[in-house]
Amino acid sequence: MKQASHLASLDFIDHGFYNADDFQNDPDPILMNQVHSADTLFLTEKPSNPPAVDALITKTPGLNLTVKTADCAPVLLADPSSRMIAAVHAGWKGAFQGVLEATVLNMLRHGAHPDTIYAAVGPHIQCPSFEMGKEIKALFPQTEENFFEMKEGKIFFDFDAYVIHRLKRAGVKSVETIGDDTYPDHNYFSYRRDPKNPGRQFSSIMIKGGNK
Repeated sequence: MKQASHLASLDFIDHGFYNADDFQNDPDPILMNQVHSADTLFLTEKPSNPPAVDALITKTPGLNLTVKTADCAPVLLADPSSRMIAAVHAGWKGAFQGVLEATVLNMLRHGAHPDTIYAAVGPHIQCPSFEMGKEIKALFPQTEENFFEMKEGKIFFDFDAYVIHRLKRAGVKSVETIGDDTYPDHNYFSYRRDPKNPGRQFSSIMIKGGNK
């Protein structure tokens, strides 16, 4: 199963949110050694080894930027005005630390324009499934209390709304979310559902052309 998004209206890119089976046919992925950080990297060529970052950015055609997830949010961005793309691994820790804002800022440094950046958020764990401890909730400022819900004495985190909030705060005006919940939906892998053997799904974006 491969899902596209409103990024499909941009004719200079290919992209998709996959499960593992569909991804087998995706060409030459550039993966990250994802470390739940706010670190980003601008690429002009394929690195020899997966870099220890949580976001990749490029203007080079043919570089297939790829995110692995199993409950975290894969975020794909594209700016047609500068013909630039990015792929972000946004777990709650990375989003909290500012990986989305850091990615947009790095894009701007390389010539992107915030008013023309499109963002698509792929399948990830949703609020009804995302129970969070009070010690984690305490890390968030009071201005972000609205992203938490109390049900039967338990705390649930609206991660989807939080990711959109952080993208909007970075200046991205066009944001779409797929909305699928990886925890109950067995079309997707979920670390919370199967922590001993969760597997990973992949999300990728590439500028058309090039020799990669």
